[in-house]
Amino acid sequence: MIGQGIILMVAGMGIVYAFLYLLIIVSELASRFVSRFDFMVAGNEPKKQAKKLNSQAMSHSPAPIKTDTIQVAAPVPGTVLRISVSDGQDVAKDDELLVLDVMKMETPITAPRSGRVTIRVAVMDKVSTGDTLALIG
Repeated sequence: MIGQGIILMVAGMGIVYAFLYLLIIVSELASRFVSRFDFMVAGNEPKKQAKKLNSQAMSHSPAPIKTDTIQVAAPVPGTVLRISVSDGQDVAKDDELLVLDVMKMETPITAPRSGRVTIRVAVMDKVSTGDTLALIG
């Protein structure tokens, strides 16, 4: 009786190991297939195309850049969580322009002076330190 239990246990473990081995092979094949599509984002648009569209939108801003325009740069890398003002809106000093998600913490970006704001980013854009977020003129 004990011998049969051991045989069944060994056979059962063999099935488990065979299943795990098969799972590893399938996951490796799937990772090779899925890695080909890393460039896809929400809406099934390639990242390069989305970036090109964003840069086109930025190059056709309604407000011309003045000589007294200052840049509002990202103090830290993060993701744009929300934009608090609309493009072309007049803002006062220390008004909230947008909020960055930095390591799961919300970091507000405020206007360093009053003027008309031109937003240069979109919600969910990833920004690096020093990237231009907005222009105030």
